[in-house]
Amino acid sequence: MSKFSALFMGFIIIVNPLELSASPMVLKESLYNDSNWLPVETTKTGITISEKVVDNVAVKAVKVTQEVSLDPEILAQVIEDVANYGRFLTSASAMECELLAVDESGLVGYQYVDVPVISDRVYAFKMYRPDRSQTRVDWELIPESKLANYEVNERPGVYIDYGVGSWSMNKLENGLYEVSYRLVMDPGGWIPGNVSDYFNRVSIVGIFKDALIETQRRSLGGKL
Repeated sequence: MSKFSALFMGFIIIVNPLELSASPMVLKESLYNDSNWLPVETTKTGITISEKVVDNVAVKAVKVTQEVSLDPEILAQVIEDVANYGRFLTSASAMECELLAVDESGLVGYQYVDVPVISDRVYAFKMYRPDRSQTRVDWELIPESKLANYEVNERPGVYIDYGVGSWSMNKLENGLYEVSYRLVMDPGGWIPGNVSDYFNRVSIVGIFKDALIETQRRSLGGKL
């Protein structure tokens, strides 16, 4: 079994190419499984950050959770509002996001992220609600080889085609909702696993906060 090594920012990592081959279905099954999540940190604002190792994957899955008072449908609409990501996802790196397609099965978006220090990242994703009986929004990245059917304003950068994510909103007995956002995503390029894990943790917390803030704003009558 061949292996190769990469040097980045003073770190050395040995990466097995086969470790990046798990299917989206395998990744989602691991995300939805509540076992083996290890708490990493709880922020001052009450966000719990957890990680888990996923078999045959070089990066860890990460989950953020918080109990909040909100309308889960408004949060779902915020998550699906791809065209306005650049306006309300303010804590993330500079980004541009295009809505490529919408139909009964969900939507397709294309995103460009200006990442400091390393090369910029670009990726396309399909977003959908797997079960209308509960408020949950899932996404999975679309391999670059499958973008031929979409009109894409291509941007320079490392294309990411490996990752899935899921937002869930579960009502608790106290009337609050336990909101959770989970993802496993390989940022691509020659980045060590520990750097990728850190990148994912920082990114997911920022996106999570921004989505909740925008949900509150819209709940109070805020307009786009």
